Amino acid sequence: MTTEHIAPTRFDDRMAAGTFLAVGLAAYAQDPNALVLGLLRGGVPVAAEVATRLGLRFDALAVRRLVMPERTEIAFAAIAAYGEHTSLKYVEGVWDSAQLRFEKAILDQVEITARQELEELRARLVGQSVLPVAERTVILVDDGMASGATMSAAIELMREAGAGRIVVAVPVAPKEALREVTPLVDELLCAITPRVFHSVSAFYSRFDSLADYELTALIPRR
Repeated sequence: MTTEHIAPTRFDDRMAAGTFLAVGLAAYAQDPNALVLGLLRGGVPVAAEVATRLGLRFDALAVRRLVMPERTEIAFAAIAAYGEHTSLKYVEGVWDSAQLRFEKAILDQVEITARQELEELRARLVGQSVLPVAERTVILVDDGMASGATMSAAIELMREAGAGRIVVAVPVAPKEALREVTPLVDELLCAITPRVFHSVSAFYSRFDSLADYELTALIPRR
């Protein structure tokens, strides 16, 4: 579904995007059974703003893209981790192409490296103590979707963890990504669905890289 209030053509920054999404998620305000998970990295400040405005608990979910060797802009899979649960999701079509172009050993090494980086990221920024998600409403938030690969991995992870209801909320995504993700969730909220999409950053006036200290200041430590 889309928000009923009028979406801008671009957001000032991630905080402004979170403020906008919170209006569309108002039905979950103060719901003790709902929680917000922001996808690292860019989804964290968006999710933190959503959670603050709705009075919900908030945490970060670690994700990592597996990219084509020498073509880092193309992801053939994504991996997500939260607590004891880990999920790997292949991108349909792209994964087939990767298997044809590269030897299995090369793709296996990409996966091994991605898993190592994911664990380092999780240890550094999230930790092992996580919020319980079983039978709860989980609102997954990112600063945008391009292919939908990382979000799909996060959704699968939440299904495996026993989430009762999964909601995805993003400021911007192309129609192709929405078509991939919509059947996987109970509810989807997207503010901007452009006819022409080149990158998530194009729909923000400020889209700064996020340092570790900025993220740790937002992510609750338990």
